[in-house]
Amino acid sequence: MWKTILILSLSFIASNSQAPQLKTSGERQADALPRDLTETETQKIIKEYSPRPRVDATLKISDLRLASAVKFVEESQYKFAEQDVDVYTALIVYADAYTRKLPASQIKDRNNCLKKIEQAIRNQTRTIDAVLRQFPVDYRDGVGPKFAQVKKIRLRALNDLLGGGNMIKTSE
Repeated sequence: MWKTILILSLSFIASNSQAPQLKTSGERQADALPRDLTETETQKIIKEYSPRPRVDATLKISDLRLASAVKFVEESQYKFAEQDVDVYTALIVYADAYTRKLPASQIKDRNNCLKKIEQAIRNQTRTIDAVLRQFPVDYRDGVGPKFAQVKKIRLRALNDLLGGGNMIKTSE
């Protein structure tokens, strides 16, 4: 009888410790892919199980979304351009969050992914600035903070790669 109670108690404790922990809404948002992705875009990202290919796929799709935003801005379709900027930013945030959640045993993959994220943002800096200048003032208030967030991610990645997080002093 005591053995049965002990075994049941231990199995309950073991199963309870393996239950997923509740996440805050901020953690869920960073972990999840943007909702506005097409099914094809989503599948391209989630089919990759390794960190490097997943980040590569995410960055390729983000580049396509930024190019789409450029096209929409040139055609004065600011609402669609703003939506693409939102998705672009969400993809960069997702790639950064995914990379930073890699375990310490995958430090080489983490650093490689941070480098790719930093380079992708650096390569798009002129495009980002050009798109921002082409938006009318009433749209800039919504788009400007998104691009600022992307630039902060670039600085943080660069900071982590060069100085272990202690090289560049920022407000965050």
